[in-house]
Amino acid sequence: MSFYQKLEHNLIKESNNYYSNNYDFLSHGKKSFRKKISNLVKLVIFHPAIIRSLISNKFIFNKLILTKFVGIQPFMKGISSMYDKLEDQNSKELLIKIVSFRIMGYNKVKLPFHTTNYWSDLELLKSHRDEESVIKLPYRPWSLFLHDLNYLGINIKLYYTTIGTYSSMVRDHYKYEGNSTVIEVEEGDVVLDLGGCYGDTALYFSNKIGPNGKVYSFEFIPGSIDLFNKNLTFNPSLNSNIILVNKPLWNTKGKQVYYQDQGGASKVKFEEFEGYEGTTETTTIDQFVKEQKLNKVDFIKTDIEGAEPFVLEGAIETITNFKPKLAISIYHNYNDFTGIINQIDSLNLGYKFYIGHASIYASETVLFCKV
Repeated sequence: MSFYQKLEHNLIKESNNYYSNNYDFLSHGKKSFRKKISNLVKLVIFHPAIIRSLISNKFIFNKLILTKFVGIQPFMKGISSMYDKLEDQNSKELLIKIVSFRIMGYNKVKLPFHTTNYWSDLELLKSHRDEESVIKLPYRPWSLFLHDLNYLGINIKLYYTTIGTYSSMVRDHYKYEGNSTVIEVEEGDVVLDLGGCYGDTALYFSNKIGPNGKVYSFEFIPGSIDLFNKNLTFNPSLNSNIILVNKPLWNTKGKQVYYQDQGGASKVKFEEFEGYEGTTETTTIDQFVKEQKLNKVDFIKTDIEGAEPFVLEGAIETITNFKPKLAISIYHNYNDFTGIINQIDSLNLGYKFYIGHASIYASETVLFCKV
Protein backbone atom coordinates (compact mmCIF):
# COMPACT_ATOMS: atom_id res chain seq x y z
CA MET A 1 0.00 0.00 0.00
CA SER A 2 1.07 3.58 -0.61
CA PHE A 3 1.74 6.09 2.16
CA TYR A 4 -1.67 7.69 1.62
CA GLN A 5 -3.49 4.37 1.77
CA LYS A 6 -1.62 3.35 4.92
CA LEU A 7 -2.38 6.70 6.55
CA GLU A 8 -6.09 6.61 5.73
CA HIS A 9 -6.32 3.04 6.97
CA ASN A 10 -4.59 4.00 10.22
CA LEU A 11 -6.77 7.09 10.75
CA ILE A 12 -9.89 4.96 10.48
CA LYS A 13 -8.44 2.34 12.84
CA GLU A 14 -7.29 4.90 15.43
CA SER A 15 -10.65 6.72 15.34
CA ASN A 16 -12.10 3.89 17.43
CA ASN A 17 -9.75 4.78 20.32
CA TYR A 18 -10.26 7.07 23.26
CA TYR A 19 -7.25 7.49 25.55
CA SER A 20 -7.73 9.29 28.84
CA ASN A 21 -4.17 8.62 30.10
CA ASN A 22 -2.19 9.94 27.13
CA TYR A 23 -1.60 13.46 28.45
CA ASP A 24 1.49 14.25 30.51
CA PHE A 25 0.75 16.95 33.09
CA LEU A 26 4.36 16.67 34.30
CA SER A 27 5.73 18.32 31.15
CA HIS A 28 2.71 20.11 29.69
CA GLY A 29 0.82 21.38 32.73
CA LYS A 30 -2.94 21.67 33.02
CA LYS A 31 -4.99 21.70 29.86
CA SER A 32 -5.97 25.22 28.86
CA PHE A 33 -9.55 26.08 27.95
CA ARG A 34 -8.50 26.47 24.32
CA LYS A 35 -6.84 23.04 24.34
CA LYS A 36 -9.94 21.45 25.87
CA ILE A 37 -12.16 22.97 23.16
CA SER A 38 -9.75 21.84 20.43
CA ASN A 39 -9.82 18.29 21.83
CA LEU A 40 -13.61 18.27 21.88
CA VAL A 41 -13.71 19.37 18.24
CA LYS A 42 -11.27 16.62 17.31
CA LEU A 43 -13.34 14.02 19.15
CA VAL A 44 -16.35 15.03 17.06
CA ILE A 45 -14.49 15.20 13.74
CA PHE A 46 -12.65 11.95 14.32
CA HIS A 47 -15.66 9.94 15.39
CA PRO A 48 -15.37 6.65 13.45
CA ALA A 49 -18.47 7.27 11.32
CA ILE A 50 -17.54 10.87 10.53
CA ILE A 51 -13.89 10.25 9.66
CA ARG A 52 -14.88 7.39 7.32
CA SER A 53 -17.26 9.72 5.54
CA LEU A 54 -14.68 12.52 5.33
CA ILE A 55 -11.92 10.26 4.00
CA SER A 56 -14.26 8.95 1.29
CA ASN A 57 -14.56 12.54 0.02
CA LYS A 58 -10.93 13.42 -0.73
CA PHE A 59 -11.64 17.06 -1.60
CA ILE A 60 -13.38 17.82 1.70
CA PHE A 61 -10.88 15.80 3.73
CA ASN A 62 -7.86 17.51 2.15
CA LYS A 63 -9.25 21.06 2.14
CA LEU A 64 -11.22 21.08 5.39
CA ILE A 65 -9.30 18.74 7.71
CA LEU A 66 -5.71 18.47 6.49
CA THR A 67 -5.40 22.06 5.24
CA LYS A 68 -7.66 24.27 7.36
CA PHE A 69 -7.86 22.35 10.63
CA VAL A 70 -4.43 20.65 10.86
CA GLY A 71 -2.25 22.53 8.36
CA ILE A 72 -0.36 19.47 7.19
CA GLN A 73 -1.69 19.13 3.63
CA PRO A 74 1.00 21.26 1.86
CA PHE A 75 3.64 18.88 3.23
CA MET A 76 1.94 15.56 2.53
CA LYS A 77 3.70 14.96 -0.80
CA GLY A 78 7.08 15.47 0.86
CA ILE A 79 6.18 13.25 3.81
CA SER A 80 5.07 10.57 1.35
CA SER A 81 8.47 10.84 -0.36
CA MET A 82 10.15 10.54 3.04
CA TYR A 83 8.11 7.40 3.74
CA ASP A 84 9.40 5.82 0.52
CA LYS A 85 13.02 6.58 1.47
CA LEU A 86 12.86 5.04 4.94
CA GLU A 87 14.84 1.83 5.12
CA ASP A 88 12.81 -0.45 7.37
CA GLN A 89 9.20 -1.24 8.23
CA ASN A 90 9.61 -0.04 11.82
CA SER A 91 10.42 3.47 10.59
CA LYS A 92 7.61 3.48 8.03
CA GLU A 93 5.03 2.40 10.62
CA LEU A 94 6.33 4.97 13.10
CA LEU A 95 6.00 7.76 10.52
CA ILE A 96 2.37 6.77 9.91
CA LYS A 97 1.78 6.89 13.68
CA ILE A 98 3.45 10.30 14.05
CA VAL A 99 1.45 11.84 11.20
CA SER A 100 -1.75 10.28 12.57
CA PHE A 101 -0.99 11.77 15.98
CA ARG A 102 -0.39 15.21 14.48
CA ILE A 103 -3.75 14.99 12.73
CA MET A 104 -5.92 13.38 15.42
CA GLY A 105 -4.25 14.21 18.74
CA TYR A 106 -3.52 12.41 21.99
CA ASN A 107 -7.05 11.19 22.71
CA LYS A 108 -6.95 9.02 19.58
CA VAL A 109 -3.33 8.02 18.94
CA LYS A 110 -0.83 6.54 21.38
CA LEU A 111 2.78 6.68 20.18
CA PRO A 112 5.22 3.78 20.81
CA PHE A 113 7.17 5.79 23.41
CA HIS A 114 4.12 5.41 25.67
CA THR A 115 4.82 1.90 26.93
CA THR A 116 2.91 0.00 29.61
CA ASN A 117 5.59 1.10 32.11
CA TYR A 118 5.74 4.76 31.05
CA TRP A 119 4.03 6.30 34.08
CA SER A 120 5.58 3.95 36.63
CA ASP A 121 9.05 4.60 35.15
CA LEU A 122 8.49 8.35 35.51
CA GLU A 123 7.34 7.94 39.11
CA LEU A 124 10.41 5.83 39.88
CA LEU A 125 12.66 8.50 38.37
CA LYS A 126 10.88 11.18 40.42
CA SER A 127 11.53 9.17 43.57
CA HIS A 128 15.28 9.36 42.87
CA ARG A 129 15.46 13.11 42.40
CA ASP A 130 16.40 15.52 45.18
CA GLU A 131 13.27 17.54 45.94
CA GLU A 132 15.35 19.99 47.99
CA SER A 133 17.81 20.68 45.14
CA VAL A 134 15.74 22.44 42.52
CA ILE A 135 16.33 25.29 40.08
CA LYS A 136 13.21 27.19 39.04
CA LEU A 137 13.68 28.75 35.63
CA PRO A 138 12.59 32.40 35.46
CA TYR A 139 11.49 32.23 31.83
CA ARG A 140 9.50 28.98 31.79
CA PRO A 141 7.26 27.16 34.26
CA TRP A 142 9.83 24.39 34.57
CA SER A 143 11.66 23.09 37.61
CA LEU A 144 15.06 21.47 37.16
CA PHE A 145 15.56 18.86 39.89
CA LEU A 146 18.85 17.19 40.73
CA HIS A 147 18.42 13.64 39.39
CA ASP A 148 20.66 10.78 40.48
CA LEU A 149 20.67 7.93 37.94
CA ASN A 150 22.86 5.51 39.85
CA TYR A 151 19.79 3.40 40.66
CA LEU A 152 19.80 2.49 36.95
CA GLY A 153 23.51 1.73 36.90
CA ILE A 154 24.17 5.07 35.15
CA ASN A 155 26.80 7.07 37.02
CA ILE A 156 25.33 10.49 36.21
CA LYS A 157 23.82 13.27 38.31
CA LEU A 158 22.29 16.35 36.70
CA TYR A 159 19.84 19.20 37.02
CA TYR A 160 17.19 18.72 34.36
CA THR A 161 13.47 18.26 33.88
CA THR A 162 12.24 14.82 34.87
CA ILE A 163 10.69 14.12 31.46
CA GLY A 164 13.88 15.30 29.70
CA THR A 165 16.05 13.12 31.93
CA TYR A 166 13.78 10.16 31.25
CA SER A 167 13.92 10.71 27.48
CA SER A 168 17.67 11.34 27.21
CA MET A 169 19.09 9.02 29.82
CA VAL A 170 16.57 6.25 30.43
CA ARG A 171 15.01 5.78 27.00
CA ASP A 172 18.08 6.52 24.83
CA HIS A 173 16.65 9.42 22.83
CA TYR A 174 19.59 9.37 20.40
CA LYS A 175 19.80 5.66 19.75
CA TYR A 176 17.97 3.85 16.96
CA GLU A 177 17.30 0.14 17.30
CA GLY A 178 15.36 -1.66 14.59
CA ASN A 179 15.04 -5.33 13.73
CA SER A 180 18.56 -5.56 12.30
CA THR A 181 19.97 -2.04 12.64
CA VAL A 182 21.44 -0.17 15.59
CA ILE A 183 22.61 3.44 15.29
CA GLU A 184 24.20 4.88 18.41
CA VAL A 185 27.27 6.48 19.90
CA GLU A 186 30.00 3.90 20.47
CA GLU A 187 33.20 3.53 22.48
CA GLY A 188 35.88 5.96 21.29
CA ASP A 189 33.59 8.05 19.06
CA VAL A 190 34.11 11.74 18.36
CA VAL A 191 30.68 13.33 18.81
CA LEU A 192 29.38 16.74 17.74
CA ASP A 193 26.52 17.61 20.09
CA LEU A 194 24.68 20.47 18.40
CA GLY A 195 22.37 22.10 20.91
CA GLY A 196 24.02 21.33 24.25
CA CYS A 197 21.47 23.21 26.40
CA TYR A 198 22.02 22.13 30.04
CA GLY A 199 24.51 19.35 29.26
CA ASP A 200 22.24 16.31 29.43
CA THR A 201 23.15 14.96 25.99
CA ALA A 202 26.85 15.77 26.45
CA LEU A 203 26.87 13.68 29.64
CA TYR A 204 24.87 10.90 27.96
CA PHE A 205 27.33 10.73 25.06
CA SER A 206 30.37 10.98 27.34
CA ASN A 207 29.12 8.02 29.36
CA LYS A 208 28.83 5.99 26.14
CA ILE A 209 32.12 6.87 24.44
CA GLY A 210 34.44 6.30 27.40
CA PRO A 211 37.82 7.99 28.03
CA ASN A 212 39.05 7.52 24.45
CA GLY A 213 36.22 9.50 22.86
CA LYS A 214 35.40 13.20 22.74
CA VAL A 215 32.21 15.25 22.86
CA TYR A 216 32.18 18.75 21.38
CA SER A 217 28.99 20.34 22.67
CA PHE A 218 27.78 23.59 21.11
CA GLU A 219 25.85 26.03 23.32
CA PHE A 220 26.05 29.84 23.37
CA ILE A 221 23.19 31.01 25.63
CA PRO A 222 24.79 32.21 28.92
CA GLY A 223 22.13 30.86 31.28
CA SER A 224 22.28 27.44 29.63
CA ILE A 225 26.07 27.48 29.80
CA ASP A 226 25.93 28.18 33.56
CA LEU A 227 23.70 25.15 34.08
CA PHE A 228 25.79 23.08 31.67
CA ASN A 229 28.92 23.78 33.73
CA LYS A 230 27.07 23.13 36.99
CA ASN A 231 26.05 19.71 35.69
CA LEU A 232 29.63 18.95 34.66
CA THR A 233 30.81 19.53 38.24
CA PHE A 234 28.58 16.67 39.44
CA ASN A 235 30.24 14.28 37.00
CA PRO A 236 34.04 14.56 37.27
CA SER A 237 34.55 11.14 35.68
CA LEU A 238 32.79 12.31 32.50
CA ASN A 239 33.61 15.98 32.10
CA SER A 240 37.24 15.49 31.03
CA ASN A 241 36.18 14.41 27.52
CA ILE A 242 33.48 17.09 27.08
CA ILE A 243 34.47 20.36 25.41
CA LEU A 244 31.93 23.19 25.46
CA VAL A 245 31.95 25.38 22.33
CA ASN A 246 30.15 28.66 23.02
CA LYS A 247 29.36 29.57 19.41
CA PRO A 248 26.06 29.44 17.48
CA LEU A 249 26.13 27.38 14.30
CA TRP A 250 24.92 28.41 10.84
CA ASN A 251 25.79 27.91 7.17
CA THR A 252 28.27 30.81 7.23
CA LYS A 253 30.80 32.00 9.80
CA GLY A 254 31.01 35.49 11.27
CA LYS A 255 27.32 36.36 11.09
CA GLN A 256 26.12 38.57 13.96
CA VAL A 257 23.52 36.95 16.24
CA TYR A 258 21.30 38.72 18.80
CA TYR A 259 19.72 36.68 21.57
CA GLN A 260 17.43 36.82 24.58
CA ASP A 261 18.31 34.21 27.20
CA GLN A 262 15.38 31.83 27.73
CA GLY A 263 17.21 28.53 27.92
CA GLY A 264 16.19 25.97 25.33
CA ALA A 265 13.55 28.37 23.98
CA SER A 266 15.79 31.42 23.69
CA LYS A 267 14.87 34.10 21.18
CA VAL A 268 17.59 34.34 18.51
CA LYS A 269 17.65 36.69 15.51
CA PHE A 270 20.10 38.15 13.00
CA GLU A 271 18.96 41.70 13.68
CA GLU A 272 18.47 43.75 16.82
CA PHE A 273 15.13 43.31 18.59
CA GLU A 274 13.54 44.78 21.67
CA GLY A 275 14.76 43.02 24.81
CA TYR A 276 17.82 41.33 23.31
CA GLU A 277 20.46 40.64 25.95
CA GLY A 278 23.63 39.90 24.05
CA THR A 279 25.36 39.24 20.73
CA THR A 280 27.81 36.75 19.32
CA GLU A 281 28.96 35.46 15.92
CA THR A 282 28.24 32.24 14.09
CA THR A 283 30.62 29.53 13.01
CA THR A 284 30.09 26.45 10.87
CA ILE A 285 30.77 22.80 11.52
CA ASP A 286 33.22 22.66 8.63
CA GLN A 287 35.11 25.69 9.97
CA PHE A 288 35.22 24.23 13.48
CA VAL A 289 36.49 20.85 12.27
CA LYS A 290 39.27 22.57 10.33
CA GLU A 291 40.27 24.79 13.26
CA GLN A 292 40.39 21.84 15.63
CA LYS A 293 42.19 19.67 13.06
CA LEU A 294 39.83 16.79 13.78
CA ASN A 295 40.85 13.63 11.96
CA LYS A 296 37.47 11.99 12.44
CA VAL A 297 33.86 12.72 13.31
CA ASP A 298 31.76 9.67 14.14
CA PHE A 299 28.39 10.99 15.28
CA ILE A 300 26.48 14.27 14.83
CA LYS A 301 23.38 15.01 16.89
CA THR A 302 21.24 18.12 16.39
CA ASP A 303 18.40 19.68 18.33
CA ILE A 304 18.73 23.35 17.42
CA GLU A 305 15.17 24.64 17.21
CA GLY A 306 14.64 24.32 13.46
CA ALA A 307 18.07 25.64 12.36
CA GLU A 308 19.03 22.13 11.21
CA PRO A 309 18.86 22.69 7.40
CA PHE A 310 21.14 25.74 7.58
CA VAL A 311 23.64 24.14 9.96
CA LEU A 312 23.80 21.03 7.78
CA GLU A 313 24.70 23.27 4.82
CA GLY A 314 27.72 24.34 6.83
CA ALA A 315 28.66 20.72 7.54
CA ILE A 316 28.67 19.25 4.03
CA GLU A 317 32.45 18.90 3.87
CA THR A 318 32.57 17.21 7.28
CA ILE A 319 29.74 14.82 6.40
CA THR A 320 31.28 14.04 3.02
CA ASN A 321 34.75 13.40 4.43
CA PHE A 322 33.83 11.37 7.53
CA LYS A 323 30.33 9.98 6.77
CA PRO A 324 29.32 10.12 10.45
CA LYS A 325 26.20 8.62 11.93
CA LEU A 326 23.55 11.34 12.12
CA ALA A 327 20.70 11.94 14.57
CA ILE A 328 18.85 15.00 13.27
CA SER A 329 15.81 16.46 15.05
CA ILE A 330 13.05 17.07 12.49
CA TYR A 331 10.04 17.83 14.68
CA HIS A 332 10.30 21.62 14.83
CA ASN A 333 8.36 22.17 11.59
CA TYR A 334 6.93 20.19 8.69
CA ASN A 335 9.60 21.54 6.31
CA ASP A 336 12.18 19.49 8.20
CA PHE A 337 10.16 16.31 7.68
CA THR A 338 10.14 16.90 3.96
CA GLY A 339 13.49 18.61 3.39
CA ILE A 340 16.26 17.24 5.60
CA ILE A 341 16.11 13.67 4.33
CA ASN A 342 16.43 15.03 0.77
CA GLN A 343 19.29 17.28 1.86
CA ILE A 344 21.30 14.31 3.15
CA ASP A 345 20.25 12.00 0.32
CA SER A 346 21.35 14.53 -2.32
CA LEU A 347 24.97 14.16 -1.14
CA ASN A 348 24.95 10.64 -2.68
CA LEU A 349 27.03 9.18 0.12
CA GLY A 350 25.04 5.97 0.52
CA TYR A 351 23.14 6.95 3.68
CA LYS A 352 20.23 4.78 4.81
CA PHE A 353 17.40 6.49 6.70
CA TYR A 354 15.42 5.57 9.81
CA ILE A 355 13.32 7.51 12.30
CA GLY A 356 12.86 7.40 16.05
CA HIS A 357 10.56 9.30 18.38
CA ALA A 358 11.23 10.06 22.06
CA SER A 359 8.03 11.44 23.55
CA ILE A 360 4.32 10.69 23.85
CA TYR A 361 3.63 13.90 21.90
CA ALA A 362 4.51 15.36 18.51
CA SER A 363 7.94 16.54 19.66
CA GLU A 364 11.27 14.68 19.62
CA THR A 365 11.15 13.01 16.20
CA VAL A 366 14.70 12.14 15.09
CA LEU A 367 15.96 11.23 11.62
CA PHE A 368 18.75 8.67 11.96
CA CYS A 369 21.17 8.31 9.05
CA LYS A 370 23.92 5.74 8.58
CA VAL A 371 26.13 4.81 5.64
